Amino acid sequence: MTKPDEDTAVPGDADDVASRVETFLRTELPPKWVSAIDAGDAESLRAARTELDEARWWRRLGETGYAAPTWPQEYGGLGANRATAIALSRMLTRYRVPNFSLGLIGLDLVGPAILRWGTDEQKRDLLPAIVSREHIWCQLFSEPGAGSDLAGLSTRAFRDGDGWRITGQKVWSSFAHEATHGILLARTNPDVPKHDGITVFLIAMDQPGITVRPLRHIAGDVEFNEVFLDDATVSDAMRLGSLDDGWKITVSVLLNERQSASGSGGALPGTTTGRSADALVRRHAPVADAVMRQRLAKAYIDDLLIQVTSRRAAARRKRGDGAGSEGSVLKVLSTEHAKELQDLAADLEGLGGQAWQREDRFRDKTAWSLMRVQSKTISGGTSEIQRNILGERILGLPKEPGDDRNTPWGKVRRS
Repeated sequence: MTKPDEDTAVPGDADDVASRVETFLRTELPPKWVSAIDAGDAESLRAARTELDEARWWRRLGETGYAAPTWPQEYGGLGANRATAIALSRMLTRYRVPNFSLGLIGLDLVGPAILRWGTDEQKRDLLPAIVSREHIWCQLFSEPGAGSDLAGLSTRAFRDGDGWRITGQKVWSSFAHEATHGILLARTNPDVPKHDGITVFLIAMDQPGITVRPLRHIAGDVEFNEVFLDDATVSDAMRLGSLDDGWKITVSVLLNERQSASGSGGALPGTTTGRSADALVRRHAPVADAVMRQRLAKAYIDDLLIQVTSRRAAARRKRGDGAGSEGSVLKVLSTEHAKELQDLAADLEGLGGQAWQREDRFRDKTAWSLMRVQSKTISGGTSEIQRNILGERILGLPKEPGDDRNTPWGKVRRS
């Protein structure tokens, strides 16, 4: 992998790095793309996307370190601080970096886990391919019988010489139908309590033992998937962390997922799935209807509160105090805010929010966002689970009663 130029690799001041990123984007993106961004012309931008060689684009972005700015330089990052990463992310968002979401599981969830828990060989072999998007990752965690109670998972991993054979089923795996690799939780020891016998594997998706079945969601798109594993194989060298000690890795990945889902970290402040509070103010203010006006004011205030909480969480991490419980706070606030915001966006359109001309892309996208956002309070940990976490860890309330926490998994009753 080509190393970044010296002047690119030095983190420097956040504004200085953002300026370099903008120069790179204006050079590497098609001229029509740049012109469309400058003019705010969404139609021209859609046309310009067809001219982009995405494989070359991601290779060039990976060479700069801009895709994962906080990662060490030897693994495809910049070694930059968080303030620089946020400034860089805003610039990428401003220029509508192409199909960025497809690589986010690798960048936001898998990469940090490998950096923290992986071997030197795993870091060397896997991280640069995430940055260049040569590898697309999915998350093989939830199961039909283990969603909110993830530790109750039943996918099994059996020793087979120098490797493992995996059998089971996963569900709600985003982008699994396009993924080359998956981060997988499997039970390696059924004779200990459920949290203690789980191991994490990094598995190749393109093999005979894995079948992916796409699920079409209410907005009409395919994003989630069922994944069936029937004697799928993985080398022990692709085991992440210690045997039977995967739950602590799982928790760290889930914390990153909650922060990512809440829009904290490098995400552009004020953005959620679909319409932002600022966009609704620009489109509809002043609002004559008193009830609608109050809802819009509340949405705007909630948006600011989420931004402030996100900054407080970032400051906590910068001090080295760990993630804390802000991730769960942000997950609850931001996802419920997102649903309220998209409801408001549709209502502000009046009858046009229910029926619109085919060429009216704003209303079409508004309706899509209203449907797509319904899953936000479920994905990344349900709001109910987040409230349990906050009740137990912040308020000191007792845990919910249960008889399976200290019982060996193999002896727990299940339907």
